[in-house]
Amino acid sequence: MDTLMQLRPTGRLRFALGAVALAATLPLAACGPGTEPTEPSSSSASDTSTPSDSASATIDPVGKWTSPEAGNPFLELTDDGNVTGSDGCNRISTTWKLDGTSVAFEPFASTQKACAGIDSWLAKAASATIDGDVMTVKDGQGSVIGGLEKEK
Repeated sequence: MDTLMQLRPTGRLRFALGAVALAATLPLAACGPGTEPTEPSSSSASDTSTPSDSASATIDPVGKWTSPEAGNPFLELTDDGNVTGSDGCNRISTTWKLDGTSVAFEPFASTQKACAGIDSWLAKAASATIDGDVMTVKDGQGSVIGGLEKEK
């Protein structure tokens, strides 16, 4: 029993270890599984389709898709397969085609202006899925990089 008592930390050491543990975990407490600021906050209130309905329905990507982020990034898809828009700083353009239930984008051509405080995520779009009035944009690895809402 005396050996166990000798291995226990003193009051000061316990306090210091506790302070270190608290300091290490507090920054992590601020991290959470929250949504990215580039994702749309909600889908259209008038969309009454269920996920199984929207998967079997034909998607319609034609139109203007916008985001309220800094610089107001947007894409405008036309019937002839062209895409024009802005990543919030630079003009972007490419072509699109339906690929099953998603939209596939060719690599974007872009102007090369530098803009402070603008996240040019939209120029990295390779594909997108559409659920009602919400377009979820993905990069070339299939990771979600943001979202847009269809302008009415």
